[in-house]
Amino acid sequence: MIYYILILLIIILSVLLLVIGIDLFFYYKSVFQRYKIGRWTDQNNWLKSVKQINLTWLRKTPTVKLTDNESYIIKDLLKGHYRSTTIQSWQEAGALLGAIDTENTKEKIDEFINNKIDIHTGTWKQVPQYVDGAILAYALTKTNVDVIKLKPAFDQVIELIDRCKGEDGTIFYRDFIPSIRFVDTIGFICPFLTYYGQKFNKPEYIDLALLQIQSYVAKAFLPNKMIPAHAYDLKKDMPLGIYGWGRGLGWFILGITDMYYELDETHSSKTYLKELVEKTAKDALVFQKEDGGFNAMIAVDSSRHDSSITAIAGWLFYTAFTIDKDEKYLLAAKRCVQSLMKVTRRDGVIDFCQGDTKGIGLYATTFDLMPFVQGLTIRLSSAIESK
Repeated sequence: MIYYILILLIIILSVLLLVIGIDLFFYYKSVFQRYKIGRWTDQNNWLKSVKQINLTWLRKTPTVKLTDNESYIIKDLLKGHYRSTTIQSWQEAGALLGAIDTENTKEKIDEFINNKIDIHTGTWKQVPQYVDGAILAYALTKTNVDVIKLKPAFDQVIELIDRCKGEDGTIFYRDFIPSIRFVDTIGFICPFLTYYGQKFNKPEYIDLALLQIQSYVAKAFLPNKMIPAHAYDLKKDMPLGIYGWGRGLGWFILGITDMYYELDETHSSKTYLKELVEKTAKDALVFQKEDGGFNAMIAVDSSRHDSSITAIAGWLFYTAFTIDKDEKYLLAAKRCVQSLMKVTRRDGVIDFCQGDTKGIGLYATTFDLMPFVQGLTIRLSSAIESK
């Protein structure tokens, strides 16, 4: 009897040590990775390291941590809840956009495309299941590949978007909540729809992108500021979530800025987008911190720095500068880059990106790496350097 009790105690002790050991491993790994973080003094060396990391992630893009738990991590690992694969397409899109603005990357970009696209049919090897995939399709349009060969893959994304059209004509985020519109979708689909509509003479998709933006501005923005709510409900006719979630603002920014760049100068809505960019830049500038960064909840001083909205806000300010040549916006964009330098690890990984959102109003409390931010930081820095 004593023998069996000893065995049971040994098993319990072993499990306990395993649980504690895994928790301690992840904790001290995080501590080590952030040792001497943000001590970059030379921007060229910093950007070189950021680009090197991005290229390694282009080949093998890390998945983003899903859980906020810091204890009993083994439980999340066993259940498959530790990391998220559902947001992988926009992580890869960011890495690809960063690689495009990196020197001598044609071979690596071609390898990436060949891993995604069947070269014989021009279709996806793994067709995107969600509208998130449209931002990856958009990133592909920025490469030097023959887009005509990729048209079958683009058509598949268009078909997906068409299937997600709700009763009001706008696009829903997931089919199990067809009456809810998320701000994320603006960043995911609008630039791609604009590119597709112009390239293949399908103006109805430009109109769809404009409808997505105009409907959101009408239903889910603060009355006197260009600050969006997380979502809105068509049936209840009301905004959902909070106003001022940083990356939510970021998704809106990406939608309007990249759509502005894509839209032909002669298009009747070019002025509308120009005004949206200018108004959003003006209102967002108020929330930039002294160190140049932005908080995860942009209006909350006690909220934590978030590298994702910081990188995207920099792109907004840079775009506003290209429009009206106001030096304050170029300075604001540069300050965003300086803030990102201060949260970059010794190896070139940009840290403190807010993790995956759990739902409307349910935001991650963990902040870590994010390939999407790594790539967008390169795009922003390269654009500023060109001025």
